[in-house]
This record gives sequence, C-alpha cells and structure tokens, in this order.
Amino acid sequence: MNPTDISALPLRDIHLPGAVGWWPPAIGWWLVAALLLAAVVAYAVLFYRSRHRRAALRAFKRVRAGLEQGAEPVASLQRVSTLLRRFAMTTAQAAAEREPLVTIGGDEVAGLIGERWLRYLDSRWERDAFTRGAGRLLLAAPYARPDSVGRPQALELTALCSEWLKTEHGSRPRLRLRRRAARPTPGARLASGEG
Repeated sequence: MNPTDISALPLRDIHLPGAVGWWPPAIGWWLVAALLLAAVVAYAVLFYRSRHRRAALRAFKRVRAGLEQGAEPVASLQRVSTLLRRFAMTTAQAAAEREPLVTIGGDEVAGLIGERWLRYLDSRWERDAFTRGAGRLLLAAPYARPDSVGRPQALELTALCSEWLKTEHGSRPRLRLRRRAARPTPGARLASGEG
C-alpha cells in the first residue's frame, strides 16, 4: 500500500448533522411563552375587573341618547342616579372584599344620602364637581316634578357621571373613610387596666 494513496484507506464519508427539530424549544422561547402567557392573564384579569364599568358606561350612553332624542329629563336623571349608585355599590363591595380593612362596602354606599353621597363621589377623584358643580343636581332631580329640569342640565349631569366612571378613581377609593378598630386581646386589656 502506498502511504500517499488516501483513497485506499477504510474511512467513511463526511456525515452532516440532521435537521434541528422544533421540539424542545430553546430556553429563550420558553421565556417568551411565559411572558406572553403572563400578559394574557393580566389583560384577562383587568378586562374582567372592568366589566361593571363597561356595563355602566353602555347604560349611560343609552340614557344620553334617549335625552338627545327627547326623553323626559327627570326620568332620565332618575335612571342616572340609580346607575351611579349601583356602580358605586358594586365597586365598593369589590374593594371591601379585596381590602378587608376598608369598612365602606356596598351596604354603606347604599345608605349614603344628600351631601354625604356627593362627598363620597368627589372623594373618588380629584375634583369637586358633585359637591360644588353640576353634580348637585343629583340631590333633587330624581325626586323632581316632570319637566322641572332642563335638558341641557340633564345632559351636563350625564356627561359628568360618564366622566366620573371613565376615570381611574371612579372604582378605586382615594381615601379610606374608616378603619375597623382592632379588638384588643384579653391579655392586652388586662395589661392596660381595662379588664
């Protein structure tokens, strides 16, 4: 055998590697999938939590459209007042369930009347449009005689309530009204001399 004759050697031909499979994906794809899944879940949670706001805004649109088409303003404002209170009760109850230390829940909101109701609405955003502005109409309009409230006033109040709903603070409390008092333990009462 000639030492320079390579063709006579028992060598195999060059083998190329097989095609890269799509499974299992690289770690980067797993991270992208996890981030995408987290984003979808976060969006779904936010979408679910805002369902009451979307429903209330649709109802306010219907009331406003009715007013623009000639519906009776007092009856429309009665509907606005009811919708606003329902929305406030629902969101207050949800906030009380998420934060147990907030004592104002749906039942407490249902009992707010007069100036306290307007102050509650103003406490949810950084304006005083209910206590000092067009929102004062909420006090008397639902109980007024038919044709005693003008259509422009009713449209202005409907726009104000819709704007209140659209703000972020319309469903989240800006300030806590009361905190539940912590009950002292029997040992703490004895130590303080209350026992």
